[in-house]
Amino acid sequence: MEAGRWQLRCAVRRKWVALEPEEWVRQHVVESLAGSGWPLSRMVLEHPVRFGQVDGRIDIACFDREGRIELAVEVKAPRVKLDARVVEQVARYDLAVSARWLMISNGLKTAVWQRDSNGRWGQSQSWPSSSAQ
Repeated sequence: MEAGRWQLRCAVRRKWVALEPEEWVRQHVVESLAGSGWPLSRMVLEHPVRFGQVDGRIDIACFDREGRIELAVEVKAPRVKLDARVVEQVARYDLAVSARWLMISNGLKTAVWQRDSNGRWGQSQSWPSSSAQ
């Protein structure tokens, strides 16, 4: 605890960070991704992207071996409803990165989409798998 605020150790950034509701979700998603084969060494948190004239940050970007973003994740605090605005947010980020997987999570609910071989998105019922394994 620092200055009366709880902290937790971030495995990706390798430093202590303030334990805020959204950060709690981010760290749980990172641990779940790492546990299913996504290398921590290929994850970047709050990765900057630009689409048109708008700047944004992908909460969790997972890269493939060639350095392309394979999975883009948008996380929200548990109290935030995963509605169309959240889906649109991660879809806008994808305009800049063309990921194979998209995910949104508030720690209570998670939704995943996968791009098919024709470039079309479909909602996935399974956890995203890394080609980096």
